[in-house]
Amino acid sequence: MNAVLILSACLSVALTLPTGPPESACNDMIPQHGDATVSGEPPYAVTIGSMKYATGSPVQVTVATTNGTSFRGFFVQARVNDTDFVTNPALGMFSDYPELTGGVECTADNANSAWGHTNNNDKMSVVATWTYDGPCEDVGDLAFRVTVVQGDPATRYYTDIVSNNLMFDAEMCDTGAASYVISSIFTIISSIMVAVLAY
Repeated sequence: MNAVLILSACLSVALTLPTGPPESACNDMIPQHGDATVSGEPPYAVTIGSMKYATGSPVQVTVATTNGTSFRGFFVQARVNDTDFVTNPALGMFSDYPELTGGVECTADNANSAWGHTNNNDKMSVVATWTYDGPCEDVGDLAFRVTVVQGDPATRYYTDIVSNNLMFDAEMCDTGAASYVISSIFTIISSIMVAVLAY
């Protein structure tokens, strides 16, 4: 009996280690903590700073409590929100995330294709920037899929928390292309002026 109690205590500690989401959870986004022991409406939400996406246009993403209940872990991905939402691959890349959180390589050669915790301290909210990095074309509506681990014990977690949809905006692509051209022309003119003055 004592051996069982000791093993259970060790397992509980192991399940709450601050290692963050493993790459093996990239597909289903289910924590490897055992079956969830909570149900019902999650006390957490994911909100976005824009309802549109285009290549290179940043979107602010926030995961936060809705009722003051802290959380210890989280896992976020952007996916095409269609009938295959739960199995679609992660899109885009995360940046500007706070300390003690980090990127997860859920898409080959993209270490920031997902975002999660790297410690198990209590959190009330976390904010990062997400940017679509694919070709500037409509791949369908996108949404952020989130898992949040409340903790104590680690089997207290909620899956499939979903943001509002982001819709593709072709005009943002045109604006980005125009800005790039103007920037390139300015750089060329500046280089010519420097060369002339140096001569």
